[in-house]
This record gives sequence, C-alpha cells and structure tokens, in this order.
Amino acid sequence: MKRILIICGDLNPNDLGGAEVHIVEVIKRLAHLGYKIDVFVGIDDSIKSVLDHENISIHTVKYRQVKNLYSVFYARAALKQIRAFLRENKVDIVHSKQTYPQGYIAAKLKREFGLSFYQTIQNPLAYKEELVVKGGIMKMMSFLWLKFAERWVKFAMRNTDLCGCVSSYSEEKAIMLGAKKTMIIPNGVDTKIFHPSTDRVGGYKIVTTSTLIPRNGIDVLVRAFGHVARGIPEATLEIAGEGPMEDELSHLAKELGVEDRVKFLGTLPHKMVPDLLRSADLFVRPSRAEGFGVSFVEAMACGVPVITCPSGGIVDFVVDGETGILVKPDDPKGLAEAIEAVFSDVGKLEDMKNNALKMVRERYSWDKITNKVREAYEVIGHRS
Repeated sequence: MKRILIICGDLNPNDLGGAEVHIVEVIKRLAHLGYKIDVFVGIDDSIKSVLDHENISIHTVKYRQVKNLYSVFYARAALKQIRAFLRENKVDIVHSKQTYPQGYIAAKLKREFGLSFYQTIQNPLAYKEELVVKGGIMKMMSFLWLKFAERWVKFAMRNTDLCGCVSSYSEEKAIMLGAKKTMIIPNGVDTKIFHPSTDRVGGYKIVTTSTLIPRNGIDVLVRAFGHVARGIPEATLEIAGEGPMEDELSHLAKELGVEDRVKFLGTLPHKMVPDLLRSADLFVRPSRAEGFGVSFVEAMACGVPVITCPSGGIVDFVVDGETGILVKPDDPKGLAEAIEAVFSDVGKLEDMKNNALKMVRERYSWDKITNKVREAYEVIGHRS
C-alpha cells in the first residue's frame, strides 16, 4: 500500500472548518484502508486525538506565528522540515489540504523530489481573505501582498498533477489560475453523526454555523432577522462561529432591538455541531461567495431546511424550491420574506427536508468521497 505525505497546516480538533473536516475524514478512511499517512500540521499536535491509528503519523512544524505573515513563516519552516524528512523516507504522493500556502509547499517538494502531487481545492481565491481574517496590513502594502500570494497560488496550480475540486465553482477558479487537470471531489458529511432528530418539535429557531467574515453574509442575516422578529415573536437566531465581524454584528443586533433574541455561541467543537443543527428549524447563511459550503450539507443531513444564495459551489446541491431556498445576495428584506414563507408552509418544509436528506445520503457520504480521492491517486499513476 502506498505512503502519502499530507500537508495540512494548523489542525485543531476544536476548530475544524470545511477544509479541515474534509482532510481529517479522508485521512481516517485512507488509514483504515491500509494507506500509510504522514500528516504535517502546525505547532499543535492535539489532532492526534482524532487521527489515532497505527497507519497515521502526526508531524508538528514549529514556526513563528506572526500576524499577517502566518503563511510565509509556515511555508519556510515546513519546507525545511519536510525536506529533511524526505531525505530519510520514501513517499509516493504529496497531498496538500488546500492551495495557500500548503499547495505552494507541495509544489516545491514535487519539483525537488520527483513526487506526484495531488491538491484538494476548496476556495482557491481564499488567500485574498487572509488580510481580513488575520488583521489589517497597511492599505498601501495590501496590493503587493496579494500579488505575492497570487504567485504562490499560480505556482501550485501549474505544478499539480491533479486538482480535486470540491465544487464546479472551485474547478472553474482553479483552471483560471492555471490548473491543467481537475476532477470534482466534493466535501462530505458523516451521516452516522449528522442525522435528523427523532423527537424534534417544530418551532421558529434559526441557526447558522459560520466564520464571521464578510463573504458569509451574516450581517445580512442579522438585518433580515430584525424584520422576522417583528412578525414572529417566538423566533430566535443562534450564530456559531467567530471572526473579525463579531463586534460589528453584536452592535447591529442591539441597533435592531433583537439582542435578547440573537445568541453568539462562539466557535463550537465539531462534535457539538450536530446537536445544534438538530435543535434548529431552519439553517440560514446568505453567502456572498462559497467554495462549497459543507455547513449546508451538514444541516441537510440533520433534516434542517436551508436558505442561502446562489453563490459559488452552493448551486451544486441547493436546488431552489426542491432541496432548499435560494435568495438574492445582500437583500435582507428578500431573505426575511423567504424565512417567513418557509415557516408558514409546513408541507413545503417537509418536502425540502426529505429531498435534501435523500440527496446528501446518495452523494456526500465520506466513504464515497474517500473512494474518489483513491481514484485521483490512481489517475496520477499510483495504483493501490
């Protein structure tokens, strides 16, 4: 069986986003299938508690954690450490969790050691958000920084043997950035953990799980909830996630007079997310952009209807009126009307829940996703 080196960056079991869940679930299943996996993470090795298998080795990378320069310092330290590892160990494939900076690191190693290189593509334009998420560099420097980051991304794309893109949107952007060979391998969901409640009593609870950054549109959701709250006194909104917009969103809720009905839960460990979703009557995230949106699929698997926008990869699984509701981006009033309409039509609610649940079970199980990753490994010349 083949040996795979996977470059992940920081991987904290209590803070797993869509990209992190994808790589963790695939690694677990590959290990059970007999693959030998070497996983290079960041300073923290607590992911060992999740990736506990004799075929998995976790390697930490010590690097300087400097605001706004995480990627540069991680890449420099990881390259030095992995080069030393590869001089002593033979691996068959290098696999990067995403493009920036992991894909750049993998591309350099491919060229130096003659490795086959597979890359998981989530949102290949996410590097443009780093300045927002990590804090502000002076505006006059940001343009140069983005150009520098773009060079790394394009270098990774040009040198990848195969890009496994999580959506048609991600595939389109990967090709735009120079990817030569692609296939769609979506994010998935563990339907043994994310499943509907058997004793849920209907109500008016809206939930979202989201990093609090502009592209996720949570400001639009809070404004829409201001409208909904006036018409449905029992309605509540719970927001799980953290980010640079948290204070702004909290002030907005106060401004709209709904601060007592909007709860900010912070970042939840991934194992707590299923119970939160099962407690909800509706999942709403009016995204302005989305590589895939695993949170929506997790909600669907829990039997919770979703409302969102036709942004990026969302259109791969949300069919308006069938598996969810699509509204225009940046339209709080339209979003509020959609929420109210769903709450008032119990029959439509049940049909959407059943359609979405059927689709998730057929297309997005992690076993199926892992088999597609194995197929990708075979495509680049390493048959298991």
